[in-house]
Amino acid sequence: MAKQDLSPQYSMKKLRKQAKELLHAAGKVYHYRRDVTSAARLQELEKSVTEIETMLKSESTDSVPFQAAMDRLDALLHKIGGKLHPKTFWSDNLEVILVAAILVIGVRTFFFQPFIIPTNSMYPTYSGMNTAVYESSEASPSAVKQVFNKLTLGAKHKSLIAEDSGPVSLVLLPNPETGKVGTSRPVSYRKYFVLPATRAEYVFSVGGTLQSIQVPAEYDMLAAIRQFFPDSNLKMAVPSQESPSGQALQLNQSVKAGEPLMRFDITLGDALFVDRISYHFKRPKAGDPFVFRTNDIRAELGRLTGDYSDKYYIKRIGGIGGETLEIKDGGLFVDGAPRDEVEAFARNAAKEGEYGGYINQTLLAESRTLEIPDDKFVALGDNSANSLDSRYWGFVPERSVIGKAIFIYYPFTKRWGVAE
Repeated sequence: MAKQDLSPQYSMKKLRKQAKELLHAAGKVYHYRRDVTSAARLQELEKSVTEIETMLKSESTDSVPFQAAMDRLDALLHKIGGKLHPKTFWSDNLEVILVAAILVIGVRTFFFQPFIIPTNSMYPTYSGMNTAVYESSEASPSAVKQVFNKLTLGAKHKSLIAEDSGPVSLVLLPNPETGKVGTSRPVSYRKYFVLPATRAEYVFSVGGTLQSIQVPAEYDMLAAIRQFFPDSNLKMAVPSQESPSGQALQLNQSVKAGEPLMRFDITLGDALFVDRISYHFKRPKAGDPFVFRTNDIRAELGRLTGDYSDKYYIKRIGGIGGETLEIKDGGLFVDGAPRDEVEAFARNAAKEGEYGGYINQTLLAESRTLEIPDDKFVALGDNSANSLDSRYWGFVPERSVIGKAIFIYYPFTKRWGVAE
């Protein structure tokens, strides 16, 4: 609505509101910039603020001189306000953004930390990244379906179509950081356009033509390759002219140009909240699903995996200090009695459904017992056959414990809800 159409009462009400906002801006400019503003300018600012405050208090103030006084103050603030005036998104919201960031960091540091499970060491209680395979006869999901799958399951669709005809092989690549040859190489990128992160790139040779695909670094791409190429031999390298390393793994399958090599969805691992505060008031107990840092077991993990970087792991507390553990016939025993504090222990002992039982390995090899020192924990995966845990590298020190998993908030599957 044009200004001339406003009633005098409405016009003055609007001016008074604008005047209060302008006085608030003047206060910020005065407090934040008085050390870089001349005494004459500050005196002019105080005089202009006093003038408007007086007009605000008076019921008989006329709109014309009121507007003129506001214009003078606004012009002065333009001269001395720096980035505080005129208001921009950042100047107007920076404080709110900073306070919100501090609150988020505080909550994450002291109360509840989000955590996404990358692997399937705790399956089927929790799920890591998995593969949903599309057969060669199936059509790829539509764009709408892909968006729906992304929102509900965190699924990312991957497709690699043959550009040439001929036999398929997986090219072995030299790692640019270590020089070692492997099935993939790391590719750096910016997650959310800001955070530094790494993907894994796999390169295929199809009739001599090289094609690549990138997946999350934690994703088990070799397991997916085995699904699409069941006759492949991923252990025997053969000479390859196309490979930068001169070697490749034969997948023992040929395709025609235009046919899909691989089409699949990578579903996101369960995203959950970790309670960081409860363990300050009570000790972790056997059966708790807990998250811990690997910094204290970095050397042991490095020797097992070749990766010496610090990570976060989620496992289940299989035992606490002072206990003696043993694995017999797939069941976990503590001080000679079956461990049954939570359902996962009982289900593994019974090898119920997708729970395959605990497997004797290394520190918990058959007929071997493991005594747990004080202030230490034994971490075991519910999916014992696919878990790199305390059986291989030993104990988790109490200082490494982050907290207890309490709630799966995404994706929206049957596991959504309170963490078991």
